[in-house]
Amino acid sequence: MKTRFFITLMALASLTISCKDEKSLDAVKTEEVDKNFKVILNAVVNENDSFQLYYTEEAFGVPGHSAPYQEENSIWVDVKGNTSAQDIVFTFPEDVIPTYIRMDFGTNSNQKEITINNFTMSYMDKKFEAKGSLYFNYFVPNQSIKVENGVAGLIKPMKMSSGIYDPLFYSDLPLFNEIQKLIK
Repeated sequence: MKTRFFITLMALASLTISCKDEKSLDAVKTEEVDKNFKVILNAVVNENDSFQLYYTEEAFGVPGHSAPYQEENSIWVDVKGNTSAQDIVFTFPEDVIPTYIRMDFGTNSNQKEITINNFTMSYMDKKFEAKGSLYFNYFVPNQSIKVENGVAGLIKPMKMSSGIYDPLFYSDLPLFNEIQKLIK
């Protein structure tokens, strides 16, 4: 009788342990790391707009604005105007790792001043962050952007002397170097 009870108890224990192992494997599967490269710009954008981020995947000898940016290598994000800071998230297609990027600060020529609070890049489990004025260490503005107060991250999109409205920042070599650190 004791033998039969012992065998039954062992069988139940074996089933219980087996079920616990299956649950822990399921938990591991659901905690997969996001494999998409992301750029997040935290900013105050007062008016509705559409921001665009261009990217290249090749390493060029001369950084930034010399890179040939193509429309098919760009990501659009609609931005709802708000007097509070918001995250503007650019999620790259799977398996795309940029070398240089160009951030176009909208198509709304009535846009007011924009405050850049934070710039973040993330890939897998790594992250790079440039808070406030550090953004300007990694990006160079074109003629359609006036940096009103670099310390506060305040910029003013405007028309160029030619009348064209195309406010944007080109990434520079220091950002390329930070991207290389993220992907290693």
